[in-house]
Amino acid sequence: MIVSITLNPSVDRTLFVSSFKPRDTNRVERTETDAGGKGVNLARVAKELDGRVFATGFLGGRTGRIVQQTLEAEAVEHSFVEVEGETRLNITVEDGQGPPTSFNERGPEISLHDWSALCDFLEELYPAATYVAMGGSLPPGVPADAYLILQRAAREYGCLSVVDADGYALQNAMREPPFLVKPNADEASRYLRREVKTMEDGLAAAREFVTRGVEVAIVSMGAAGAALSSPEEEYLARPPQVEAVSTIGSGDSLVAGFLVGLEQGMSFREALRLGVAAGTATAMTNGSEIGRRETILSLVKEVQIEPVDG
Repeated sequence: MIVSITLNPSVDRTLFVSSFKPRDTNRVERTETDAGGKGVNLARVAKELDGRVFATGFLGGRTGRIVQQTLEAEAVEHSFVEVEGETRLNITVEDGQGPPTSFNERGPEISLHDWSALCDFLEELYPAATYVAMGGSLPPGVPADAYLILQRAAREYGCLSVVDADGYALQNAMREPPFLVKPNADEASRYLRREVKTMEDGLAAAREFVTRGVEVAIVSMGAAGAALSSPEEEYLARPPQVEAVSTIGSGDSLVAGFLVGLEQGMSFREALRLGVAAGTATAMTNGSEIGRRETILSLVKEVQIEPVDG
């Protein structure tokens, strides 16, 4: 089973405009609202692929109920610690002329009682889990090394930790490297303090994460694909050429597909193929919608996997 932890989930509201004009009035052509947060996206895509997944974390208020209702509608098994504040609302503006503009709230204050309640609940989930995936921003109140604490607890039960995070959250997680990290190019660049722009840069970055102790590193490179490095094998994955509508959740979908592939007994190579297909399918959807099973499976054979020698 995959346990997906989202400490700072969200409701993602996407506004579509013809041309975004800062400091001016923008006429919205349409809007979309969906559940969000890295772990929530991961759990939804994993369920689409018939993966065994359980979603947890913190939810609060009316926005938290929207997330819960989405998971219920898609039959994603879940249970969240209810907090007093409101789950954050993130606003994204898309005008089709480049990457979207996002406004992300900090999230509700998490009390020590809330944090302890989640840690205690996870102790009940770990014995049945193979992978424990965690990622995204940390809400106010949780320890700065929250992912490191969760990794240590999961390791006690033989679980493999997966981290998809940025900044100090990733830095603290890397103090005791997890099984898998999946930064995108910008996140890898910030962590390694060098440019990551090409697929070759992505592979070099993935290799460096491996030299620092992770067993598998995948650096996602947007429309160019993804680079995977492990001590035994390395691959460049190139997705089919499609019309990308929105990249929100694509990286989370990649991780979901990869972990479901591993759970189903696939090799790193074939799991990466499924992950890239899932990420591509999500990029083809509007706003924060996720890729669906039929589309994902139709793309799998079109993903090109190039082994890297030496």
